[in-house]
Amino acid sequence: MKFLPDIPYPENEKPKLARLENLFRDWHQHFSSAGSGSNKCVADGMVFDGFYPHYFSQKTRVLFIGREARGIESFNNLEVLYPAYREGKRIGDQHLNANNFHSRMMYVAYGIVNEMPVSQDMSEASKTALWKKIPYASEIGDTFGEPNGLSFAFMNISKLSNESENWQSDWGVINSAHQLSSQGRTFNQEEVAILEPHIVITMNLEDKIASLGELSPIHSSPFARSFWLNSGGHRSLLIDTFHFTAPGKGDIEDFYVPICEAIRHSAARLNGLNRRIRAQ
Repeated sequence: MKFLPDIPYPENEKPKLARLENLFRDWHQHFSSAGSGSNKCVADGMVFDGFYPHYFSQKTRVLFIGREARGIESFNNLEVLYPAYREGKRIGDQHLNANNFHSRMMYVAYGIVNEMPVSQDMSEASKTALWKKIPYASEIGDTFGEPNGLSFAFMNISKLSNESENWQSDWGVINSAHQLSSQGRTFNQEEVAILEPHIVITMNLEDKIASLGELSPIHSSPFARSFWLNSGGHRSLLIDTFHFTAPGKGDIEDFYVPICEAIRHSAARLNGLNRRIRAQ
C-alpha cells in the first residue's frame, strides 16, 4: 500500500504532500483499528489519491471527486494514472481519448483553467467550436503535471477499490467505506481542506457530498447542482454533476455547459453579495 505517489513534485508542493501523508496514515489506522481484526487486511488494500504535480500553481485549482478506484487495490491512484496520461495514453485496454472518465476530466479542467466558458444561450455551432479548441486528452497529457501544463487534484469518496469485473459502482463497499471515513473524524473533508481547490466537481455523489464540508446552495438544474462548500475553513465552489461515465451523455450539453453555467451563477451570486456589502 502506498500513501503517496512516486512521481516528480516541485519542492514547494512537498509540505502539502507531507500533510496528505499524515492524513492518509491516520486514515489507514482508523480503518485498521475499526471493528474486527480482519479489517487490517481491508485497510492495507486502501487506495489513496491527492494532487498531481504543479496543481498548486494552476490559475484555477480544480478538484474532481469520483466514487471508487477500480482494480488497483493497495496502489496509489495517481501513481498508476500519471504515466498513463503522459506516456502510455491508455487506461486499461482503452486509448485515453476514448475513456470518458479520464478524458472528460482533462477537457473540463483545461477549459476551466484556460477560461473557455460556454453558456446555454450560445448557438450549438458556437458551443461546438469552442469545445473543439480544447486539445485531445492525449495531447494535454504530453505536458500534464509540468510547470506549463495542466494539473488537477483527484480523490474518491471511497478509499476502497472495486476489484470486481462488474462495470457498475459497488455501492455496498462505497457506503461502508464512506460511513467508516465519517465516524469520529471527517477524513474526506480534511483532504479537501489540504487540497484547497477553487472548484470541486463531484460525480453524482448524492447525499455523500455532505461529508466534504458545510454546503450552502447556489443553483440547481437537471444537469448539475452547485453549492458554496466550507471544508474546515476553506471555501470553494462545489458542482455535483452526472458521473463522467454515465451512458448516453454528451460532452458539451450534459457536462461542460452545465459546469460553466454553475460557475457563472456562482460569480453572479458573489458579485451581488459584494455589491450589497459595499452599499452598507
